Amino acid sequence: MKKSDRLQLIKELVLRYPIDTQDEIVERLKEAGVVATQATVSRDIKELGIIKVPSESGYIYGFSKTNAAKLQISNIRQLSTMNNMVNLRLVPGSATVLKRQILEFFADEIFSIIADDDSILLIVKDEAVIPQMEQTMKVW
Repeated sequence: MKKSDRLQLIKELVLRYPIDTQDEIVERLKEAGVVATQATVSRDIKELGIIKVPSESGYIYGFSKTNAAKLQISNIRQLSTMNNMVNLRLVPGSATVLKRQILEFFADEIFSIIADDDSILLIVKDEAVIPQMEQTMKVW
């Protein structure tokens, strides 16, 4: 994985999850198939301008309000549907993180999910949920 892709993934992880340690970032990267050391993550955090911000449970990694306003994360390049299937074309390398997020939000509605590096195919149990899924995924 290129450094720019790793940086993008770290950005996404920090925005989506309440991460409070660099080791947790290393673990989440590992789950996404990216091997990085704590030292590498530390340098990446500095380069991205990630800081510790207050949360309900203490301090977590995040972005200053100035940096957060500049971030527009959208890994979904194209979303198309047919019957009870949803096909997502993605930014390369983002499928693993997005697949996990989809499963967290829609586990009960999904019959099957197939993901590769830059696409995801969802087969849903009832196509009536597709509009709700589209609306939710548009803000990701």
